[in-house]
Amino acid sequence: MNARSSGLAEGNGFKLGLFGSNCSGGLAFTSVPERWDASWDNNARLALLADTAGLECMVPIARWKGFGGESNVNASSLETITWATGLLAKTQRMTVFGTIHVQMIHPILAAKQIVTGDQVGHGRFGVNIVCGWRSDEFEMFRTEQYAHDDRYDFATDWWRVVTSLWERDGLFDHKGNFFSFVNLESAPKPYGGSRPLMMNAGSSPAGRGFAIQNSDLHFDYCRTPEDSAPRIAESKQMAEKIGRKIQVWIPASVVCRPTQREVDEFAQHCVDKADWEALEWQYQLYQSETGSKGRSPEEIARLRTHDPARTVLGYGGSYSIRGTPDQVAAEIKRLYDAGLSGVAIGFVNYLSELPYFVQEVTPRLERMGIRKPIAN
Repeated sequence: MNARSSGLAEGNGFKLGLFGSNCSGGLAFTSVPERWDASWDNNARLALLADTAGLECMVPIARWKGFGGESNVNASSLETITWATGLLAKTQRMTVFGTIHVQMIHPILAAKQIVTGDQVGHGRFGVNIVCGWRSDEFEMFRTEQYAHDDRYDFATDWWRVVTSLWERDGLFDHKGNFFSFVNLESAPKPYGGSRPLMMNAGSSPAGRGFAIQNSDLHFDYCRTPEDSAPRIAESKQMAEKIGRKIQVWIPASVVCRPTQREVDEFAQHCVDKADWEALEWQYQLYQSETGSKGRSPEEIARLRTHDPARTVLGYGGSYSIRGTPDQVAAEIKRLYDAGLSGVAIGFVNYLSELPYFVQEVTPRLERMGIRKPIAN
């Protein structure tokens, strides 16, 4: 683990982040009127609130097209490297990630962009590497989408180019399986002389292997914390065997209200306004994937009928936490007990819902001993 971003590298036993606020609608496939408006001003206000509250990071979604339907969720999105750089200029403590499709951003350009953001943030820029899964986005870029496992070989070569530009002085050449360059050079280097933290969300064998070999933080997915505990422990052990240390995180949607009745009513409100057309398009894209995290028709049917609120609120089926402050805190403790290092949260409306979460849930996590009060 890279030790320069102390809040993420050390700090709290269980870490909190925000996920997807750079995209319209965030993680929620619903057309409710209060759904998230991903304007720059809203994101800037959210970042200041999160930073003051002691959250460790914000992680964006790299999205180039919406999902159609009535809501066309994520159709309006702020590009992530410039988004992160702007937020780093406004904050003091937390890490802000830029999410980068490696086949769409040239590594020499990316290395320079990231370093610029890292200088602005005094070492608080994080890199989220994604290989991409939406065929319609690759089509828009007129870029060939590699076979699934080859994408991670490409990402490995891409990351080696970037890190070499950060670490090596003077002119040098690079010859890999996908990139071949001569007379490379780049300055300045990352702030403080060590590279930014890197995360990856690959959950397939190839994606997980890439994360264990290269990432500081690995986003994984789970149906229940207890079911995922052996896999989490195994990932950490696999990293330790090659002299590395990784954290394992998950994304999750959160609905927290004073009473269960209010929670249920709000969740049903979102389901009543669900954008099933957009979700169907997402599922079609998932099913076009092979060897990846593509979902089977049976799993899609289960997501739609077993827990529709999880499906609608959580980007088509990611982990969902819904309840009173006591219940939400207890659910987060379950994640911690399973060995997870942190959770990146999506709200239907980040600005209106985060203050209550910070006021009510965070103190409960502190009393549980998995987070510490903010140091003045």
